[in-house]
Amino acid sequence: MNRQVGFTLIELMIALALGLVISAAATMLFLTASRSQALQQGQASLQDDANFGLNAIVQDIRLGNLNTVQSSINDLITYGGIVFRSKSNQVNVSGVDRANLPISLTGNTVAVNLLSRSHGDTAGSAPQWTGISNVNTYSSDQLTIQYVPQYIKDDKGTTVTTDDVWYGGYDCEGNELEFTVAEGRQVIVQRYFLRADDNKDSNEPNQPLALACDAGHYPLDGDPTAITRFGDAGQIILKRADHFRVLYGIQNGANYRYVDAKTYLELPSPRPRILLVQLGILGRSNQSVGNDSTFSDTQSFQVLDQTVTVKAPAANAPKYSRQVVTQTVALRNTFGERGQ
Repeated sequence: MNRQVGFTLIELMIALALGLVISAAATMLFLTASRSQALQQGQASLQDDANFGLNAIVQDIRLGNLNTVQSSINDLITYGGIVFRSKSNQVNVSGVDRANLPISLTGNTVAVNLLSRSHGDTAGSAPQWTGISNVNTYSSDQLTIQYVPQYIKDDKGTTVTTDDVWYGGYDCEGNELEFTVAEGRQVIVQRYFLRADDNKDSNEPNQPLALACDAGHYPLDGDPTAITRFGDAGQIILKRADHFRVLYGIQNGANYRYVDAKTYLELPSPRPRILLVQLGILGRSNQSVGNDSTFSDTQSFQVLDQTVTVKAPAANAPKYSRQVVTQTVALRNTFGERGQ
């Protein structure tokens, strides 16, 4: 008789069972590693975008009120660093029309919806402000500043005076601030706001919102009539943000507090000077973190003085990481005697 050697049925079943257990363990490790990598990438992109994006804004806002004639900031001082009023919502004081932008500026580039606004703000007779947002109850704010750059006169290496230019760096959209002698020095106006981003993924939750900056300029001297290149979609600074909040630090005698644009404009005249700007951004990661159950679709966050809840996305939408980033910026020349 020939002797046959091989596996018994029981041995084969045990081997298959062990193989399945090992395969399942390896699959679980792979899935866990993939989820961990997605989470880390999402968190890293969120922190990089939020921190670097906000830092870029802070550097620009510190220019607000630079080289202005009067150091104090309120809603009536022409060329003041924070822009609350224009020809569109001017105030008549003792027979004189007052606003932050020169009264000679008219048209769409000085519309109220391009000025500093906050949730529920009506800015006098203007329609109620409804800034775009991905949270319930509250709309996002808008911040508009202005400043006169520290210009350098460049003769371009020629003896012809008409070749001279004023150079003042770059605005928040990356446009070079170089103006001819005929154009003269310019006042730079910059607006920070949330808008929808057309460059988006098909499965993003809610609206794909980005924090953008829109910049323009008008002549410092004479009677300008419009702000050049102002009022467009601007340049994206922060790729994804669900909410934007702005508060203003004011001084009433020995007391200090933070208020939004609506509250500030509703204070009795003369309104107190503004010393600080406080920014709050609810940033969102660019990459999803999969379907991690630890990330709620309707999570609540504290953005400065507001407790906001993210709007519920469509069913089965991927989850994203979110983080609140805040910053407080002291405005130029507003403290001390010069700001009084």
